[in-house]
Amino acid sequence: MASLLLLTPASVDGSKPSDDDCFDFTSVDALQAVGARPEDGAHYSVDVTHLLHAAENIVYKGTLSLDGRRHSEVVCKIGRGRQLMERLRKEADQYRDKLADLQGRYVPTFVGLFEGEMEEGETGCLVLSYEGERMHESLYTSGVDFRKKVMDALVAIHQAGVRHGDFNEVSIVLRKDNTPIIVGFGGAEHHDCHLGIDVQFYEPQPHNQLVNCEEIYWACVIAAVWLPGV
Repeated sequence: MASLLLLTPASVDGSKPSDDDCFDFTSVDALQAVGARPEDGAHYSVDVTHLLHAAENIVYKGTLSLDGRRHSEVVCKIGRGRQLMERLRKEADQYRDKLADLQGRYVPTFVGLFEGEMEEGETGCLVLSYEGERMHESLYTSGVDFRKKVMDALVAIHQAGVRHGDFNEVSIVLRKDNTPIIVGFGGAEHHDCHLGIDVQFYEPQPHNQLVNCEEIYWACVIAAVWLPGV
């Protein structure tokens, strides 16, 4: 069975997280794969370099090695306890199922989901490709070409049968070429989207009922897709 070892230094990106903000994996045997791309028996390791986010889940950036060979930059989303583990499993299922064909284009690439029993309880780590830094400016004030790419991505996600569940600027990361990638599917749900319109920029704002999809409607508002309604 494939396994994962996280190598987390005491100082991550120049700062030392408190015990409450960081999991100590140095004393833990490798986590075992629940789902991973390569064949069974592969040994993954991640050299953690940055602490990206610390809340319910801890999110690290690091360098992935596969069977001792450096592979790529990844994001490790870590959670412990039954509730957070279940959310990680559901998020992994979205990547492996409905979002599979969108990986690398509109959403990150799924590497694997790993689980293990730690002193603090059941712990899981969702590993995804690192696609860039989170968006810092308002989507409303971004260039029209960028906003079109964001909406194309969100519509494609809906057409694949997924409602993001918490879409906003925090859900967007930027590649080096300024291409947006949608992230944060921890609260995503199955969705039979019956979008009633084509998303066209700078047309009069339609009524919510005509759009027939609440998440797409409010994303269009955030992205300043339409002219103000009169």
